[in-house]
Amino acid sequence: MNKIKFAGLGWEGPTGQITRIREGIQELGHEINNDNPDLIYCNDPGQYLNGIKLKKKFPTAILFFNFLDVPWHFPGVMKKLTIESTLMREHADIVSVISNKVKKDLSKFYNKQIEVIYNPAKDVYFNENIKKTNNFLYIGRANDPIKRVKLIYETFKNDNEIKNIIFCGPEDPKFGNYLGIVKDEKLNELYNSSKFVLLPSKAEGIGLSMIEGMICGSIPIVCSDNLTAKEFAPKEFFCEPDPLSLKKKIEEVEKEYNKYTEIALKYGKQYKEKFNKKTIANNILEIYRKKINKNSY
Repeated sequence: MNKIKFAGLGWEGPTGQITRIREGIQELGHEINNDNPDLIYCNDPGQYLNGIKLKKKFPTAILFFNFLDVPWHFPGVMKKLTIESTLMREHADIVSVISNKVKKDLSKFYNKQIEVIYNPAKDVYFNENIKKTNNFLYIGRANDPIKRVKLIYETFKNDNEIKNIIFCGPEDPKFGNYLGIVKDEKLNELYNSSKFVLLPSKAEGIGLSMIEGMICGSIPIVCSDNLTAKEFAPKEFFCEPDPLSLKKKIEEVEKEYNKYTEIALKYGKQYKEKFNKKTIANNILEIYRKKINKNSY
């Protein structure tokens, strides 16, 4: 196996993906190298310009752009997409997205080949020794309207349970038990100790809290208008996006909780491998190799 020199560019924050992707690349025996790379991988559009600059220094490298999501609700989204898709057409050797839903959205602006490569899940795992001491967990941003955290509030505002809903992420929802951004070890404990992971959002690039929850045996409750979630969550976990339906679905699952937990764990077992950082890194490299082989003819 030829060792590939990999330059991985992406957001370096605690919720960024690039660190896990680099770790996966190294676990496969390849080299992280920004000084003379074979492959320049940009995990998000914020790094496209840096990738282009690096490609100019090393013109033989393959430039790989990954695209995360189409934020239809953001002001100026059309201008943003026009700029990003132009950069793809003019500079990228490979373009990927993180779900089939995002592929469908991006194809409205970019008419060349688009690969689908999921973002890696965190290194969480099912621990049968951790008891379910918490009912509800929410992971993610709280202030973005598309996340619909308000739906959680409306569902539980007259319920004493509202103060016990655990929120993890960069934004405080101003209700429940907000823990901020937690380390992976703590996150694994929270997934395993929570009966439900709430995903009320209207749209997601992928919805990793849903994936990670099922890996840990926590049941995701997902809104039916979230088209990305339909790629990954079983139909038993969906409800309509209103407080009455959300509460009803939770009550329905509670009655046969063990049965639904087995369903979650069945999916989670598949996703533990499918979303593993080493698997994702290998998927990136496989597409790179195909491009190299195609270019050699």
